[in-house]
Amino acid sequence: MKMHSLLAGVLCVACLPMIAEPLPSRLAGTWKITRILPTKGGTCWDASQAAPLVGSTLIYRDDAMTWRGGDVPLQGIVTRSVSAEEFRKENSTLGDPPDFAELGIHASHVTEVDLQHEDADITGATTEVPGDAVLIVAPNRIVVSACGVFFEATRAASATRTVARR
Repeated sequence: MKMHSLLAGVLCVACLPMIAEPLPSRLAGTWKITRILPTKGGTCWDASQAAPLVGSTLIYRDDAMTWRGGDVPLQGIVTRSVSAEEFRKENSTLGDPPDFAELGIHASHVTEVDLQHEDADITGATTEVPGDAVLIVAPNRIVVSACGVFFEATRAASATRTVARR
């Protein structure tokens, strides 16, 4: 019985980092995918599959993300600080994993946001949802990935009214 209690305690502690969090305010809002970031790693998409994402928008809210007009309900949000070395190790399955420099990241650590959701067939090529793993690089710049391809996205300008001065 003590072994079961110990095992249950260990499992509870192991689950602590996976507790859902609110969406970081720095990520909330609308982002436009501006370009494909050139990396050397392996991908499951070729250029013709990745290129249509450029120019599309991602919208992040506490309960869902939207891409190409389709809502993807979120089951949880996990954030953490990730170092350049951790990122490289975790992406080593991509062959020659990208490093922060290739992604235009000049910091030693960035905030990573992992959006938890059911698999979805957004692109027709994979059940992966583009933009569900986010590196917050700067106040108006994020890096997202899909199928091993990394994209830069910038905050979309909000519509503001301009009052003409007389």
